[in-house]
Amino acid sequence: MPAAVKSVARAVLPAAVIRRARAAWEDVGDWRDTAAFGTWFLLHRSPMPSRLIFFGFAAGDDLLCTAVLRELRLRGADRLLMVSSHPDLFLGNPDPAYVRPIWRRYAPYNSTVAVCRRFARIAGAAFIQPEYAPPIGEDRRRIPSRHVIAEMCARAGITGKVSLRPYINLSDAEKSAAAWAREAIVVQSSGMAAASPMRNKQWYPERFQNVIDAMKGEAEFIQLGSGDDPVLRRATDLRGRTSIRQSAAILHHARLYVGTVGFLMHLARAVECPSVIVFGGREAPAQSGYICNANLYSPVACAPCWRGNTCELDRQCMQEITEANVVDAIRRMLVRPRGPLETESVDVASG
Repeated sequence: MPAAVKSVARAVLPAAVIRRARAAWEDVGDWRDTAAFGTWFLLHRSPMPSRLIFFGFAAGDDLLCTAVLRELRLRGADRLLMVSSHPDLFLGNPDPAYVRPIWRRYAPYNSTVAVCRRFARIAGAAFIQPEYAPPIGEDRRRIPSRHVIAEMCARAGITGKVSLRPYINLSDAEKSAAAWAREAIVVQSSGMAAASPMRNKQWYPERFQNVIDAMKGEAEFIQLGSGDDPVLRRATDLRGRTSIRQSAAILHHARLYVGTVGFLMHLARAVECPSVIVFGGREAPAQSGYICNANLYSPVACAPCWRGNTCELDRQCMQEITEANVVDAIRRMLVRPRGPLETESVDVASG
C-alpha cells in the first residue's frame, strides 16, 4: 500500500478497516505477481512446470535444495522449477529446468509462499516446500529426526536411497580465476550476517584469531564472509568482496574450510572441499553435517537444542570447544589426501 495512502488512512479510518484494506492490497499484489509469473512461461513458450520448489530466502537452504532437485531428476522428474532469491547458485545445473528469482525481493515470506502455491495450482504443478525444521516457538525449531537433506527429500515425496550432499556447477573459467587459492585454508569468523542470524551457531572471533596465530608458518589463510564479520589478522581479507560463485571457486581450490554451521559449510561440501566445523551443541553433525568433515560437537545435556539465540547456560556447548581442539582437527585433516570426499547415502522411507 503506497505511503501516502497509509498516512491518510491512519488519520481517518479505524484500525480494523486499515487491516482489511492492507490484506486486500497485498492479495492484489499476490495475484499480480502470480499473473506475471505465468506470463513469463507463455512469452518464452515454455511448458508449465511439473513441480515448483520454494524454501525461503536463505542461501544455505537454497543450496540444500540442489540435493532435492538432483534426487528428483534421478527418478525421472522433469520440468522442475526452482524459485530462489539466489539464482546464481543454479547456473550450469542441469537439474532444474527453470530457475526464477523472487519477483519482489522484500516480499513477506507468507506472501511469497501464497504466490508460489497459487501459481503451482494454476499450472497443475506440485508445490514443494521442503522445510526440515519448522518453528515451534519464539526461538526454537522442531528437531529433525534425520539428516536435513533426507528430511527435505521426504517432504518432496522422494523415497529410496539419497546422497547427503549439495551441488554447484562451476565453469572452467571460474575455476581458473581462483587457482591462486590452491592449498590455502579458508576461514569465516562469524555467520551473524546470515538471512536468519543465530547466536547459538557462533563460536568466538578471538578464538578463530588464536587458531590462525597458532598455525603461523604452517598454512596460508583466506577470510571469506560478510564485510561486517570481525576481521582476522594474518589472513587474506576478502570479506564482502566475493560473489557466491567466486567464493565457491576459491573453496574448490582450497585445502580446507574452517568455520561454523552455515552457508559456507554447505558450499564447501558442494565443491569437494573438506572442512573443520565447530558445531557446538545447537545441532548435531548427523542432522546437518557431512561425514567427510571434522565435526566438533559438544554433547551437553541440552544438545541438540535447535534454538536460535536463547540459552540459559551461556552457550556451554561452544565454550567447551577450545582453540587447541580446532588446531588439532585442522592438522589431522591436512594429513588426509585432498581427493574426492566420501558421500553418505541413506534410505528415505515414505511418509
